[in-house]
Amino acid sequence: MKQSGIWLAMMLAVSASPHPASAVEAPNCTIKVVVTGPAGGTPDLIARIGAEKLRVGIDRNVVVENKVGGLGAAPSIVEVRNAAADGCTLLAANASIFSIAPSLYKTPPYDPKDFAPVSLLAISPNVLVINASVPAKTLDEFVTLLRKDSGKLNFGSGGVGTPMHLYGALLQTKFGLVFPHVPYRGSAPVMTDLISNQVQFVFEQIPSFIAHQKSGAVRALAVANATRSPLLPDVPTFAELGVSGADAVSWFGLVAPSRTPPEIIELYSKALRDGMKDPQVRDRLAQVGAEAAGTTPAETAAYLEGQRQKWVPLVAASGVKVD
Repeated sequence: MKQSGIWLAMMLAVSASPHPASAVEAPNCTIKVVVTGPAGGTPDLIARIGAEKLRVGIDRNVVVENKVGGLGAAPSIVEVRNAAADGCTLLAANASIFSIAPSLYKTPPYDPKDFAPVSLLAISPNVLVINASVPAKTLDEFVTLLRKDSGKLNFGSGGVGTPMHLYGALLQTKFGLVFPHVPYRGSAPVMTDLISNQVQFVFEQIPSFIAHQKSGAVRALAVANATRSPLLPDVPTFAELGVSGADAVSWFGLVAPSRTPPEIIELYSKALRDGMKDPQVRDRLAQVGAEAAGTTPAETAAYLEGQRQKWVPLVAASGVKVD
């Protein structure tokens, strides 16, 4: 009786413990989230929101490290791929890295299968935006102007092979247009030149231009999404304007090296799924034109593959290839 009483007390103590022996715990390290873009951009903003929610959810230090450089940021991506699969290194993934690059590169420096999807963080549409001095109020008027002044209106993008560049190439293909492409290093410099009329039109995410839209410096003509944006309720989608196949969006998420233990992946994913439900997070993202996500590893994998398949014909239609 005495022994059974001791055993029962031990079992009750274990069951009451806030950290039972079978619980999965995060690795005892500072977790690094690598962002392949400069601080202050939309990918950086969304990655930092995700990093903060991960920190809260798993009770570990989480830091964001911006690494810019190399064609398509491939060196930084490969570095994460080769990192120890211990849950201490994550990559802030996006459409450029996982949806487009596999079709864009003649010899891809990495494969999406090299990474284990953790969770989507947010989704954001791209928008066709023109300098306010361009005499066009609608997409039809703008296309007519491009045909009339072929080669005189400059198209700017955040870089060769970015979704913004490929949307411009798609516009050329859809309407049989010709216009110069001026690539930049990111959204900030291209928006500076759009406002100063050095380039006359771009495809950009809403956070990059919404303040300039409100000031009247630029004009949004069409949204590349299945539905209109609440921030631009008067701007139609391409589909509404009769242009099909232009609803591939920009997405943002976190992935880990493929060998990372599944239980760690699920732990991180659960923290992010819970965190992205936070009304303050949703409001903060909505203010910059993004929709908060939060998905299981399986859901994330399915979404990423669906987006990759969607971009295959878009990249092919663009005729763009990177060595």
